[in-house]
Amino acid sequence: MTLVLFGVFGLLYGIVLQRSGFCFARAAFELFLLRSREAVNGVLAGLIVAAIGFAVVATIRARLGLPVTDHLLLLPFGPGTLVGAAMFGLGMSLAGMCVVGSLFRLGEGYVAGALALLGMVIGAALDPFRAFMPHRWGAPIAGLSLASQLGLPAAVLLTLAALAALWWFAARATGAVPVLQRPRIRADLASAPVVGGVLLAVLSTLQMARHSPWTIAYPLGVVAAAASGQVRPSLISQAAPLIALDVGVVVGAALSALAGGDLRLRWPRQWRQVGMSLAGGVLMGWGVQLARGCNIGGLFSALPSLSVSAWLFLPGLVLGAWLGSLVVRRTG
Repeated sequence: MTLVLFGVFGLLYGIVLQRSGFCFARAAFELFLLRSREAVNGVLAGLIVAAIGFAVVATIRARLGLPVTDHLLLLPFGPGTLVGAAMFGLGMSLAGMCVVGSLFRLGEGYVAGALALLGMVIGAALDPFRAFMPHRWGAPIAGLSLASQLGLPAAVLLTLAALAALWWFAARATGAVPVLQRPRIRADLASAPVVGGVLLAVLSTLQMARHSPWTIAYPLGVVAAAASGQVRPSLISQAAPLIALDVGVVVGAALSALAGGDLRLRWPRQWRQVGMSLAGGVLMGWGVQLARGCNIGGLFSALPSLSVSAWLFLPGLVLGAWLGSLVVRRTG
């Protein structure tokens, strides 16, 4: 039943992602290379709605006498969170897509999506940090919640205030008016990242209320464990629902693209794109292992979960994306 549930959520995520234009990599390029802020606003809108949704669910659970943090994503963190997030952001910019982006692009027929996924698998299998980096670069601090430190209301208000400030700053950078504007919702949701961000946040909230928040890259941990000969049955059982979710994203994107007449095989136009996709995927695979999450689990779900780790992941991701944008601009 859990496999089916996660598969259905993945299907819905894939449809929304494909139809809305919601994309973290696109948001990174908008920050540093473009004048538009549609994708940036989509990410921030999703974070705001998810923060509110997660807080509502946590409040209901508290009033019912249920554990509040059981369904939240509180990730361990340390210096490696910042370094890993920067490495992930760099890889995301080079590949032109993140982990979930590679899944729904694969569903649309982009060979580059498959190449980026292959790179992530290679990066997770190599996982050089286990061999060459001291243990302190890992995640020495267990999952810590802002709610446990400040109380739930104060933690939620602080998170929303910080997100509102980021929205204002992003809009201010281009002279745009830093206000929420009602998006034009069309039947296909095309080019509506804000709508996509809101819908993805609602889906993640529903998934969290039923089981756990949305994550994407956890199955890469199975790859790393297999490479080191440490695969355990418990690890496989935990990864199976998330693998079903990831497959659902690919299928959902494919069905959505087929319905919109946009499903076709797309080969990279240059060999440079092949190398960038693979190299970016390897960096993302390394970053996921070091930071214990990608842009979805480490940020899009961890931040609404009020996990302190998200506030280390976010600046690292932005720094890495900035470095990647410099490389893309120089090589493009």
